[in-house]
Amino acid sequence: MQATDRLSKIKQLIKKKTQSPHTHAQPIFWKPAKLIQRISPKKHIQQWLSTQGSLTAQLRLLDPNLEVFVLSEQLERPLANEGQSLNMQPNELAWIRCVLLRGGGENWVYARTVIPNFSDNNPWFSLQTLGNKPLGEVLFQDSTIQRTPFTFSRQALNIWPYLTSHISANSRQKIGYARRSIFSQQKYPLLLTEVFLPCLLKGVTQKT
Repeated sequence: MQATDRLSKIKQLIKKKTQSPHTHAQPIFWKPAKLIQRISPKKHIQQWLSTQGSLTAQLRLLDPNLEVFVLSEQLERPLANEGQSLNMQPNELAWIRCVLLRGGGENWVYARTVIPNFSDNNPWFSLQTLGNKPLGEVLFQDSTIQRTPFTFSRQALNIWPYLTSHISANSRQKIGYARRSIFSQQKYPLLLTEVFLPCLLKGVTQKT
């Protein structure tokens, strides 16, 4: 009976943890560019995932009045795979900014910025005052900033922190196509993840 009771308590703790609003499933598989076909065979999705330069500039070709809606920006613990990508310690905090890029009154892209070692010595420190300005306006103005190649993933939208409360219940199990890369400035990294949402991909193709 004691073993059964312990097992029951463990299951209750796991259930409670997974129901926490700050606990999210992890995107397990991030694939390199050469395997983008496994993320999606659809050419317009591949185009969006692979577009170079400022994504904000590309989206403004579709809607010049593109809006940036800040979901959260604070020091917090990154997702496990983010911490691993940035060589962070398990309990180390990072400055994390989550936003929605909105066009035509719809949510087009969820973007997530993770910056470790966030102090006034970090060249990214001034980004805390970015507000509702797009990050792309900063990243692509400095030619000394370096960027790693993209990796890609496809996951249900409900894994992304702060997103589910801003999309309908029916949308939370839908697939978002994600890409991420690391920007480096003076050897300080910034991990940027961009998730292309169904409202953008359902009927809009990228302008060239």
